[in-house]
Amino acid sequence: MFQPNSPLPEHLKDVTTPALVVIASRFQANLEKMARHCEHEGISLRPHAKTHKSAAIAKAQIKLGAVGICCATLSEAELLADEVDNILITSPVVAKANLKRLKSLQGRVAELACVIDDPSSVSNFEEIFTPDQPLNVLLDLDPGMHRTGTTMDNATVEFVRTLCESAAFKFSGIQCYAGNLMHVAKRQTRKELVGEVWDRVDAFKQLLLYQGLPCATVSGGGTGSFDIDFQSGVSTELQAGSYPFMDLEYTSIEWEDEDEPPFQQSLFVLTTIVSANTPGQATTDAGLKAFSTDSVQPELYAGLEQPAKYRFKGDEHGGIHFEDLLTQMKTGEQLLVTPPHCDPTINLYDEILFVDDDLQILETVTVDARSGRRNQRV
Repeated sequence: MFQPNSPLPEHLKDVTTPALVVIASRFQANLEKMARHCEHEGISLRPHAKTHKSAAIAKAQIKLGAVGICCATLSEAELLADEVDNILITSPVVAKANLKRLKSLQGRVAELACVIDDPSSVSNFEEIFTPDQPLNVLLDLDPGMHRTGTTMDNATVEFVRTLCESAAFKFSGIQCYAGNLMHVAKRQTRKELVGEVWDRVDAFKQLLLYQGLPCATVSGGGTGSFDIDFQSGVSTELQAGSYPFMDLEYTSIEWEDEDEPPFQQSLFVLTTIVSANTPGQATTDAGLKAFSTDSVQPELYAGLEQPAKYRFKGDEHGGIHFEDLLTQMKTGEQLLVTPPHCDPTINLYDEILFVDDDLQILETVTVDARSGRRNQRV
């Protein structure tokens, strides 16, 4: 097994960098741990494919018991539809042109559902979806983020009644995702805030049931609250996405086991030193275009013997800054770097290299639905 504080194996120099690397044993252990958790707690797992955008990874999750996947966008769903037959689109679809695409997608996916949060959009759906093939919909509830979702009140109960009475829809339940709470640093605070959201969702569900309206599915939650969501007793489906990979945002928050996060860091960016003319510094080929930039700076994980920090030096370049200002590196040396945020980092790459514990390449997995790709069949 490679050692993080030693030079990386020579065989990696055949890899064109920057490259996205996943340590397969850690990835698999993460998948299995989440699958066991959901089975033990009696909650369905519907992983969010916005994280990996990969049909192969989605199928690996389903093989271990996931009921299907989530997709954040219609385009993601279109690009994964030929390989996955159970998809929930978790953002509202509104434009008529997109509703027509949604109708076409309905014919390709055995079980397709999307969310809705605006009563005024019902008439547009009714122009396209018919009683012989109604669309499965979940009502999207606002947990307090004010991003998407509607209020949890009596007026929204009447919206649900409209959905249930319309021949264009098959009402399946509700969705509530408190993404703003996934990275709350203190576990107890996160637990309390997540619990408050689920209490409100439960109260709204009881309103529906009291009015004789169905609510079979309650979908939501995420990696940051995976061990909290089920405690509500109302959540039936977990939408965790980041758990196979993890990132600096998730490894920096407090978990139940204070010694380590529940899932292992499996995702890294492999980068190469391209210039090293200044003592105490070096420049890599992985800059702003190689990582997400919505969070903290990346962190060096492996390939160095001396302590150093990673800093962006432009679109194409990253910087290594050593504590010892006399440290000198050589061009061609390689490093593994931990990304700040896994989802938008994966979205920057066409493929992921899966490696064993000695960093030998096992397989290449395509990021099928990364941003910018379009399905030519649609």
